[in-house]
Amino acid sequence: MSEERQETRYRVNGADFVTRQMGNEMVMVPLTDKVADMTSVLTLNEVGADILRLLETPQTKEELIRQMLDLYDVDESTLIEDVEAFIAEATQKNVIEIIQP
Repeated sequence: MSEERQETRYRVNGADFVTRQMGNEMVMVPLTDKVADMTSVLTLNEVGADILRLLETPQTKEELIRQMLDLYDVDESTLIEDVEAFIAEATQKNVIEIIQP
């Protein structure tokens, strides 16, 4: 991995979403011009919600994976694939943002 990629950090895009915990799920409502867009509500399971909670503080993928391994009894290679897929989709949907070094 290049040094630049290792230093790339991710964080929740809290300015563009309102989030609420509902049982084991997290509901995210996007804001458009500070108004809730109820047609684009996102629902995350417990794992997705934990990822977003951890990304309230900017982190690299490696830091995030280490913390998730502490939370879940899962194979590391499976977790890496899942975290990378989550970050790719969440970035595309503007749920998380990339912080370049």
